[in-house]
Amino acid sequence: MSIPSQTHAQAEALFAQGLQFHSQGELPKAMQTYEQVLKLEPKHFGALHHVGVIGFQIGNFDMAANFIRSAVAVNPDDASAHSNLGNALREQQNFDEALRCYERAIQLNGGDADTFFNRGAALQALQRTEEALRSYEQALAINAGDDQAWNNRATVLLQMKDYAAALESAEQALSCNPQNGEAYNNSGKILHAMGRLDEAEKNYRQALELFPDYADAHLGLGRLLLSRERFADALHSCDKAVSLAPDQADAYEERATVLDKLNRPGDAQRDRKTAEKLKREAIAAYRKLGKELQELDRPESAARMFAALLALDDSDADIWQQHARTLNAAGRREEALASIGRALALKPDSADYHLTRGAILRASLRYGEAQRCYEKAVELAPRHPGGYTNLGSLLDQIGQQDAALANYDRAIALDPQCALAHWNRALVYLRQGDYERGWRGYEWRWKAETLSLAKKKRDFGKPMWTGREALAGKTILVHAEQGLGDALQFCRYVPLLAQRGAKVVLEVKEPLAALLATLEGAASIVIKGEPLPPFDYQIPIMSLPLAFGTTLDTVPGAPYLASSESKLAQWSDVLGPKTKPRVGIVWAGHPGHQNDHNRSLPLSVFVRIFSDGCEFVSLQKEVRAAEQPLLDTLPVRQVSHLLKDFTDTAALCSLMDVVITVDTSVAHLAGALGRPTWILLPTPFEWRWLEQGAGSPWYPSAVLYRQSQQGHWEPVIDAVAGELGKPARG
Repeated sequence: MSIPSQTHAQAEALFAQGLQFHSQGELPKAMQTYEQVLKLEPKHFGALHHVGVIGFQIGNFDMAANFIRSAVAVNPDDASAHSNLGNALREQQNFDEALRCYERAIQLNGGDADTFFNRGAALQALQRTEEALRSYEQALAINAGDDQAWNNRATVLLQMKDYAAALESAEQALSCNPQNGEAYNNSGKILHAMGRLDEAEKNYRQALELFPDYADAHLGLGRLLLSRERFADALHSCDKAVSLAPDQADAYEERATVLDKLNRPGDAQRDRKTAEKLKREAIAAYRKLGKELQELDRPESAARMFAALLALDDSDADIWQQHARTLNAAGRREEALASIGRALALKPDSADYHLTRGAILRASLRYGEAQRCYEKAVELAPRHPGGYTNLGSLLDQIGQQDAALANYDRAIALDPQCALAHWNRALVYLRQGDYERGWRGYEWRWKAETLSLAKKKRDFGKPMWTGREALAGKTILVHAEQGLGDALQFCRYVPLLAQRGAKVVLEVKEPLAALLATLEGAASIVIKGEPLPPFDYQIPIMSLPLAFGTTLDTVPGAPYLASSESKLAQWSDVLGPKTKPRVGIVWAGHPGHQNDHNRSLPLSVFVRIFSDGCEFVSLQKEVRAAEQPLLDTLPVRQVSHLLKDFTDTAALCSLMDVVITVDTSVAHLAGALGRPTWILLPTPFEWRWLEQGAGSPWYPSAVLYRQSQQGHWEPVIDAVAGELGKPARG
């Protein structure tokens, strides 16, 4: 709904007044004024953003994140909002999402030094030292006078034991700002590590002259004085550190060592007991928070907690395993292998640890080594179904599906309720076209606890429709459960529900809502997260094929979606007159997808299809920052800044002579529209494309181009280029 011009003008005038209050530091007045703006215009980007900024300034990071997230929803292309949202999330210890925000901000505006600095701080907190170093250096390339960036760079270099470079960086910080007490403290640590004790002491004392209550500087000075056998002075410094940081175990431990030197064993023992108590409390807190973050699917943040725990106690093999799992989930494979190696060193006969190591190696594409790990797990625990399930999944991935099925059967024989084995076996059946067993087994997804899907199962308090219940006069909720492509593929069943007399309520994610509002048979569309109307039955969208008894011969046909005339006219004007065949292209899916490394291909390989014979139009909403420079040199129309939702992408697809895409949501969209669609499939490919053939029963207008060897995209692209009638470019 549009805002009347008079109301909008009033909102803008108030917003300008709020900005003035804000700039003058009058936060309560600014907040009150922004709230008045939002009463007039609830989706006012500037007001939402600045209320979030005030939340950050007053230390209410939940409020900050919520308001800035709402602002980003209004204007997803504002770099500063993404950057500020990252800052709020970082303060909430949500490093996973914070890093995604910083990356998006940099993609939108690569010239903001603060964003690179804040990303560096997040990476440093996660102990991703080399990446943090690069981010600080990118910040300094833009703003060489940032003393804090120089100082943080020095901290990272100190962690990397590059003392000369660290000292130089700390000195640069002090040349930019001689009042930077942290830089003096850092210089003290670096010089201490280099054995330059007189200079180190001078720098510690300079830090304390600037900030007398700087606990870390007192502790550093205490350590230095202890090393110089100035025990009385060391005790004074440690006393000060303990008084300023009474919850810091290191301070008590250091003071205990000094007290031993002063022949005060009773006092030393007291301090050691205090240090141990503080450590135990910290270990318990890190363990609890790490597990909570794991459950919230925030692996980077969880890994940070487990790393902090291990810094206090590295004797727990299970924590090393949890650390390895979270690092693996975050894509930090080599670090994950190092951690699971520590777990195995403590418990070499743990089948579970071998399974974890196999999972990491598999994610690293080291399939032979992964297979040996799984086989070792089976050897160590021959009656545990987990080993057979994982081994079967790997064998399936490398093309040995008969051996995979045998392992799944073995797992199910040992445990008839082994949900993951049932689920994995169902995927093989579906790929083979055995839909009768495949759809039935697919329902095990809700019981497989290790699947993210099972964790997201919803309880609506209403019965699930199974296909047997009469629907005449009833309302049924169809809720999209997985990705956008899945919703696009299986919404084809909605008209069939309506034909049975049902009133169909379709719940989908917001980007699809406008497009699917035109779907035949959908009485109403609800955006996920919004209130639901009353209904009699519910069904997850991917359970519809089972409910309808779908076989290869009874797949509901396409097209079943269409673009609106107004959108077609709008995009026809954008594209202008057509002088040659138009080819829509998508070479990469969402980078967060678990199979992205297989299904996306480098733009540097995709360029082989380009020539002067066609007009190429990018249908890709987001281009990865590393590929943008290459894309700018290619004969490709770029319109991503104009793509607001799937109604825009649908119109573009409809205006193309052919859509060439990897296995992502655009493949399903173009197929659902009935457009000629060439789909580039990796090895291994998803079950929905069946195991052979160039066609698909789901999308009759689609042609499938399959990899014959994993990772080898060049022959696929050459085949596509040949079909376009153009020689491939090397």
